[in-house]
Amino acid sequence: MNRFDYVKPASVAEAIAAASAPGAAYLASGTNLLDLMKGNVVRPARLVDISHLTELTRIEHRENGDVRIGALVRNADLACDQSFARDFPAIVEALLSGASAQLRNAATVGGNLLQRTRCAYFFDPASGCNKRTPGAGCDAREGDNHQHAVLGWSE
Repeated sequence: MNRFDYVKPASVAEAIAAASAPGAAYLASGTNLLDLMKGNVVRPARLVDISHLTELTRIEHRENGDVRIGALVRNADLACDQSFARDFPAIVEALLSGASAQLRNAATVGGNLLQRTRCAYFFDPASGCNKRTPGAGCDAREGDNHQHAVLGWSE
């Protein structure tokens, strides 16, 4: 197990400051991050727990039609918001078809935006992966990649 610092900031400003340290990662529900840590794919030096910061759980509908979505809004909560569903049906459809009900009730919008690649080579620490280790190469280029959406690559 990789050693790491655990920080539970009292405010969003403290969370931003705590996460500015090299090797820091935000922790909300952990549906992706904890799996990556268990598989030794990522090794954050610091976990910044933002799961309790209620100001990040809001869906704000603005008078000009904009919507401000907090990073900790659960995917299920956003999909069930009637005003959001009326104005953004394609996003709601994607949210409802993107995972099981259990994951939708835990996963956050911010976590989805920060989610790492789903490539099997990324999840395998024995494989070369530039996204995991820059300069390591990309085993997906010559390996089994028939289910990948390869849109380009670099050395």
